[in-house]
Amino acid sequence: MNDALIDDESAGMDPASVQSLYARTLYRMRESRKALLKGYGVDEEAQLLERIRSGEVAEHPAYEHYLGALIIEQGRMHLREELLTRFGGAGGRDTASTSLHLMFEEGIEEKHGARLAEPVRLAHDALLLSFDTGLMMEVRYFSGDEFSVNWNWGEAALRYDTAPVHPGLAEFPRHVHLDDGRIVPVPAGLHDADPWTAFSNLVDILLVDPLLEQCTI
Repeated sequence: MNDALIDDESAGMDPASVQSLYARTLYRMRESRKALLKGYGVDEEAQLLERIRSGEVAEHPAYEHYLGALIIEQGRMHLREELLTRFGGAGGRDTASTSLHLMFEEGIEEKHGARLAEPVRLAHDALLLSFDTGLMMEVRYFSGDEFSVNWNWGEAALRYDTAPVHPGLAEFPRHVHLDDGRIVPVPAGLHDADPWTAFSNLVDILLVDPLLEQCTI
């Protein structure tokens, strides 16, 4: 749940009720993270990543669940700081608790809004996007170095992610899963160090070439 949803739900509430709403939301986020990790028999994200790296668990969907746990905790910290700031606590945002999904949501609506088939949906651990070409995207972006972007176009399903399990490819751990099962290096145009620029470039590419048939691979 993001700040806007909290604000919508808390409209007209007294301060005590608003604080209770924050507390319930924070609790649900904490429990969601624990449930994701528990499914793999671990307590921390680093333990799950090591199981993925070693091959103990399948790369996908484990890597999406790893990112989901990180993003939920990132969002929880963001919301906790919002609570502290709103009610006079010792808040103070830092880079570690800044949600890229909130930044991306604003950027997508500004740059790609005319191509959206419906408003951006902000799930607890992912951004869900639907475009006028039929392109549908499920985005988990924890940082510029750790992300997974899944997309569908018709029956085709592709993925661009950073799971650390294909060391033989250029630009490891970044790689692309094509619809035909091949795992290939990153196409040209997705190398920008800034997360928003890199992601926005990917959207531009996929709106024209969702199967990456025209990209240099």
